[in-house]
Amino acid sequence: MKLLLPFVLLLAACTTTGTATAPQTFTQILAAAEAADDAVIVTATSALKAGTITSAQAKKILVITDGINSALALANTTYQAGNLSSATSELATVTSILTTVQACLTDVAAKQSIDNCLVPIATPPSTP
Repeated sequence: MKLLLPFVLLLAACTTTGTATAPQTFTQILAAAEAADDAVIVTATSALKAGTITSAQAKKILVITDGINSALALANTTYQAGNLSSATSELATVTSILTTVQACLTDVAAKQSIDNCLVPIATPPSTP
């Protein structure tokens, strides 16, 4: 499980961008974030099945990933409307939250409690 998350995230990012290089454009970063959100769901599901997180913890992660998905859609809408600055800011906030959730799941794989890790995470806003 510990090795699964980084592998899934790397695979998702490479598949999304079509290369092994880091995403550069807004749309590449957005696609990588969407893939990472999906990978978090897969990893949380695996952790639930393995018994390393509880159903309550999995539900909290699902609420967070649903919020991330909504925030990514909002960032894309903002980008499509031509406001690159706001869209980039929204995407940076969401990416930060995703990174924290990924770290929490990595901590679970290392047998550390996920509850304390998830406490400071606020669900990203889904409306402006």
